[in-house]
Amino acid sequence: MNIIDVFLYVVLTIFTFKLVVHVVLSIGYRFKKTENESTGGWTISIVVPAYDEEITIAKCIESLLNLDYPEYDVIVVDDGSTDRTFEIAKRFETSKVRVIHQENQGKANALNNGILLSKGDIVVTVDADTEMRRDSLMMIARRFAFDHRLGAVAGNIKVNPAPGLMNALQATEYTVGINMIRKSQSMLGCVMIVPGPIAAIKREAVQQVGLFSDDSFAEDFDVTMKLLKVGYRVEYEENAIAYTDAPKNLEDFMKQRRRWYRGMIQVLAKHRGMFMNPKYGFVGFVSIPNLWFETVSPIINLALILLAFLSGFYMGGSSITLVGLITYLGLDTAVGIFALSLDPVKRLRDFLAVSLLSFYNIFLDGVRLMSFTEETSSIEMVWEKPRR
Repeated sequence: MNIIDVFLYVVLTIFTFKLVVHVVLSIGYRFKKTENESTGGWTISIVVPAYDEEITIAKCIESLLNLDYPEYDVIVVDDGSTDRTFEIAKRFETSKVRVIHQENQGKANALNNGILLSKGDIVVTVDADTEMRRDSLMMIARRFAFDHRLGAVAGNIKVNPAPGLMNALQATEYTVGINMIRKSQSMLGCVMIVPGPIAAIKREAVQQVGLFSDDSFAEDFDVTMKLLKVGYRVEYEENAIAYTDAPKNLEDFMKQRRRWYRGMIQVLAKHRGMFMNPKYGFVGFVSIPNLWFETVSPIINLALILLAFLSGFYMGGSSITLVGLITYLGLDTAVGIFALSLDPVKRLRDFLAVSLLSFYNIFLDGVRLMSFTEETSSIEMVWEKPRR
């Protein structure tokens, strides 16, 4: 076994250990007992920031009006739309739904203005291209009632089904690559991102940290980091489900992911003082270092594949290297099937797509690498909306 083989097996061991940890903690999440059925009497305000969403805004508001919860209100903030978003939203205005218009200030400021006008004990942010399942607010309220140390709860995002392989892969990725990780993080009280499509934050907590900030492409990640920094727990509720639109073409997909990945780097750099800081406990010593590792993992992953083939075919290395790589990919697929089996919403299409997820992740590594290069090179990028 040559030095390349040793390096490959060290890296594969690290990746396998991470998979095992996520699986174990996900099982723990599954069997964690929360007998509490009370909603705690929380009042809830839903804030919907909207910019040029005339195609999706009506369905979004309709789903919010159909929620099974005793006391909540909805505030739609039109952020200077150039289409009929404001006009369509206004049709739904009632004592429960308030629609306001502001000059274009960006998503973070739209959220802040909505929060400042709201009155609920809990603020739930919902993207304008998202529809909430009827019982989602009830599930969120029960989670807060069960643990008063909570500052925020991340919901379970599902991709609206649509024809095509891209949609199927994104739907599977959300369950396997995002929500399973949130389950494991939730067991430790440090879910790292409360996502825009369905994020619930205690009013006193979001006010304490100064609301949302507009100095990154990932305002949801940033506000979560601020909550963790001041000592709040952040958890995940798999039964608080929201269905969101996913990019339908490669161009929009690339725009979305570059924004995600560059935003993550921006927020990590902004809160770099938390890195390996004992003041922040598990978050500082494990969660944040893991996210930094994720930013450079594309380089490691692509090098791993190239070195495996180099060792196997050009340096006379043994077939053990390729066997190890194939074994890891097989384990990765098995973990994906396991994650899908634990999710409350199961679709056959997702199980069929999971076998392609490893190849899809290789493509994502390329996008991450591009984003990392752009961000570290300070290449300018603007927020661009997907085409509807």
